[in-house]
Amino acid sequence: MRRSTLDLIRCPSCNAGSLVPDDDIAEPALIFGPVRCLGCRSTWAVHEGLIDLAPDRQKVKGLQQAMELPWVARSWERYVRPAVDAVLTRGQLDRDSEYVAMRSMLGTPNGPVIDLGCGPGLFLKKLVRDLPNVSVIGVDISRPMIEEAMAQFRELQLAADFVRAEAPPLPFLNACLGGVLASGMVHFVEDLGGLLTEARRALKPRGKFVASTYDSSGPAKRLHQSAGLFPRSEDELKRAAEGAGFIKFERIRTGPVMVWSAELP
Repeated sequence: MRRSTLDLIRCPSCNAGSLVPDDDIAEPALIFGPVRCLGCRSTWAVHEGLIDLAPDRQKVKGLQQAMELPWVARSWERYVRPAVDAVLTRGQLDRDSEYVAMRSMLGTPNGPVIDLGCGPGLFLKKLVRDLPNVSVIGVDISRPMIEEAMAQFRELQLAADFVRAEAPPLPFLNACLGGVLASGMVHFVEDLGGLLTEARRALKPRGKFVASTYDSSGPAKRLHQSAGLFPRSEDELKRAAEGAGFIKFERIRTGPVMVWSAELP
C-alpha cells in the first residue's frame, strides 16, 4: 500500500483519525503493518499491502455468503458474474459496454478513484490502464475476492491499492476522492442513502458517483430482497442521490439495467 493512499484513509473505529504506520517509517509503500489511528489509537493490520478494516465482520446472509467462497472469487469474472448478470439483467448489457458507459460518465476525475465492490478486479484493471496518472483503489468486503484481485494484479504487474472494508461507511477522509465507481454493487446495499451520504462526504467538489444496477418490480422484487438483493427503480435512485446532496443525475438504461451517475456541486 502506497503511503499516499494510506494518507486518504480514516479510522473506522472513531471515523475521524488518520492512520499512520505503527513505527512511522518513511518508505513510500507499506507492505506489512500494523497501522494506528492518530485519534483513538486503534490498530489495523496490513498484510502484503492489503489493509484490513473489517477484521470482525458480522455473519453475512443471502447471496453475500457466496462472495466469501474462494471458488466463487476465482471463477467470478469468467463464469459466475456472467451467469448472475444473465439472470438479474436478462443479458441485455455486456460487461465491456457497461464499463464504457461507466468510464464515460466518470469523465476526468480530479482526485483518486475507488472501485467500490471491486471483486476480483475486472473493472479495476481497466481503470488502472485508462487512468495512468490517477491513484486507483480497490475496495471490497470479501477477503477471497480482494485476494484474487491482488493475485491478478501481481501476475499482470499492475499497480493499485486495496482496502478491505464495509460500505457504508466509507473509510476515507472528507473531500479526498475524485470519483467512486460501483459496478454491480449498490443492489447488495440496503442503506443506499447512507452509502451516497458517505460518498458525498468523501468526494471532492465536482466528484462523481457512478454505478450500475438493475430494476425489478412486483413479486420478483420481493424474491430478490429475500435473497439479500435490493433492486431499485430510476426514481428511487434519483431521490436517493438528490437526498444525499448530489446533482446532475444521469442514466443509461437497457432493459432492467441502469448505468447511472450523480455529481457533487
